[in-house]
Amino acid sequence: MKKIWLIALTCSVLSALPCVAQDLSTRIQEIKSSYAASGSVVALDEKTLLIEPNMPGPICALPTEEGGKTTWSLLTFPLASITVPLAAVDESLISEDVVFTRPDAQETYKPGEVGDTTMVVVVGLPGKQFPALTYDRDKLAHLGPGPHAASAYGQEADKVEAFGLTFPDHAAARAFRIALKDAVIRARAETDRP
Repeated sequence: MKKIWLIALTCSVLSALPCVAQDLSTRIQEIKSSYAASGSVVALDEKTLLIEPNMPGPICALPTEEGGKTTWSLLTFPLASITVPLAAVDESLISEDVVFTRPDAQETYKPGEVGDTTMVVVVGLPGKQFPALTYDRDKLAHLGPGPHAASAYGQEADKVEAFGLTFPDHAAARAFRIALKDAVIRARAETDRP
């Protein structure tokens, strides 16, 4: 009887493994489609993403209300691309903030006003960094239309511990955040499996 039970348990575990991989593939497709308006996502393999944001990325102004005063954090992530091994992401720190991208936001802001863009922030596990290609925003801004060599806008290799991605649509940002968190959990489960 014990032998039959062990065989049944083994069969059920083995039959569940393709479902985990299929669910990870589904999550990656959700990540791609939710980010389509902001850039592109390519699966380098079943557990690594290459994210290429539209350039130039906006300067994001994030207001914080403290003691009746508004203070501002200005954030920019000049990424040409970033390689994201899913198992290196800290899923507990994936967050989203509604930010302002219009240039006059700090002058015209009224307390309680909601920003025009959603930013999803992704942080690596302690000691992990993401390979990235960054660019110089000022050099890019001064280029005319047409194709340009990466050196013309100061593209260079870098490594970052965290990055932000912007979405003009809040629902797309939320779908991206949820799918990414689930994909990270599934990728880590597959990586940790003996």
